Amino acid sequence: MHATAEILTQHGIRPSLQRTTVLRFLRSVKTHPTVDEIYQALLPENPSLSRTTVYNTLELLCGHGLVSTLDFGEGFLRYDAVHTPHCHFKCSGCGRVFDIMTAPPDGLGVLPEGFVLKAVQLKFLGLCKKCSRNEKAK
Repeated sequence: MHATAEILTQHGIRPSLQRTTVLRFLRSVKTHPTVDEIYQALLPENPSLSRTTVYNTLELLCGHGLVSTLDFGEGFLRYDAVHTPHCHFKCSGCGRVFDIMTAPPDGLGVLPEGFVLKAVQLKFLGLCKKCSRNEKAK
């Protein structure tokens, strides 16, 4: 069985062609794509694929912890399949989102008694290397 199908099965998800295709794509890119970007990327090789199928697949994958969402206040969500500890940096110049491969900083606070931390999302906003160079050149 293909590795992506095995991952889905291990998480209690039936590994349909659409589900394995979406998860395989997300695990292969570092661009933090939107539903529409995923749909557009997969459509040429999957002409029967619909946006609704992509959306529903992403909801399923998120619900089983295989994919996480990123909300930068853009009016849409971005999706990430990287599970190693990391932060995100969004460039306000080009709009790209980069992984910053570091663990979240310690000392974020003490949780009240009985609270259980499941995830931390730390987002940075600024200019990427290319955009900062372009801004300095102006």
